[in-house]
Amino acid sequence: MRIRLNSDNPRPDPMIVLITLLIAHAGTTMAQQLNITTEAIKTTPPAVVSLLHAGGMTPSDWITVLTLAYLALQIGLIVPKYLEKFRHWWERIRGGRS
Repeated sequence: MRIRLNSDNPRPDPMIVLITLLIAHAGTTMAQQLNITTEAIKTTPPAVVSLLHAGGMTPSDWITVLTLAYLALQIGLIVPKYLEKFRHWWERIRGGRS
C-alpha cells in the first residue's frame, strides 16, 4: 500500500487518521492495563493478611495449620507405600521359614 501525500487536498486521508488513532489508543490501553495490574499486585498482600485475620486466626496460625495439613497429606501418601513394602518383606521372611 502506497501512501501519497496530496498537497491539493487539505483533508487528511481517512485511512491514515484511522491507523494513527488505533496506534494511539493501543498505547494508552496497554498503559492502563499495566497500571491496573501493578496496583492490583501492590494491594494483594494487605488483602491476604486482612482475609486471614477475618477467620479469627493470625497469619502465623494459618501457616501452622497449613503446615500440619501438608504433613498429614504427605504421611497419608507415604504410609500405604511403606505398608506394601513391609507386607512384601514379611511374606519373603515367612516364605523362607515354611
